[in-house]
Amino acid sequence: MCTLTYYEHKVCKHVWAIVAEPCGPFMGFTTCPEFGDDSVKPTPQYLTTRSRPCPVCDLYGQYDRNQVRMVEAMGWGIKWGVGPGAGDFGCEIKLPGRGMCVML
Repeated sequence: MCTLTYYEHKVCKHVWAIVAEPCGPFMGFTTCPEFGDDSVKPTPQYLTTRSRPCPVCDLYGQYDRNQVRMVEAMGWGIKWGVGPGAGDFGCEIKLPGRGMCVML
């Protein structure tokens, strides 16, 4: 499973995710089968940075979308049920704020 790290730029406040440790050669958001399978993944690191270039402001949108994705929204989520997947029986509650439920 690919390991992600989230970055928030201290100046522009944009948030993006990078594939910090790919699970194999050339694996990333578009090639790793673990993304989009509705399974629960470990909480990634969330770091604030000033030195790392923002993909939107500093790179003007010219970045590898297999390795980097801009985060559109984040929020906390809780699930009571029999399994971690979206197809498993249970009740999901999404709460406002920063946390684990992410739209890339």
